[in-house]
Amino acid sequence: MSLKLSETTANGWQVIGVAGSVDSKTVNELRDFLDEHVKGGNPVVLDLAEVPFMSSAGLRTLLTLHRQTQELGVSLALVGLRQEIADTMKVTGFFQYFTVFSSLSDLPPQ
Repeated sequence: MSLKLSETTANGWQVIGVAGSVDSKTVNELRDFLDEHVKGGNPVVLDLAEVPFMSSAGLRTLLTLHRQTQELGVSLALVGLRQEIADTMKVTGFFQYFTVFSSLSDLPPQ
């Protein structure tokens, strides 16, 4: 199974759309896409509204993206995070590293 990945802009944010489960079978596809598309300049938002499941490999990728955007000096936010994924992120302590919005329409203009 593969992911559906896209890149657009909204309110001055670079929006990376992810659709599908992020697990050990798909995480390399996500990492490669992020490495290719996240270059700095605009703040980055990862739209996870279409992600029903995220394994520990996916969570590690989020932390890697967090470090990458910090090094680039750009903001990072997550939108559309399902409650189950948010709960896992809270229990593991990952949630504290991210700004989370309910939807793209909630993003502040940049």
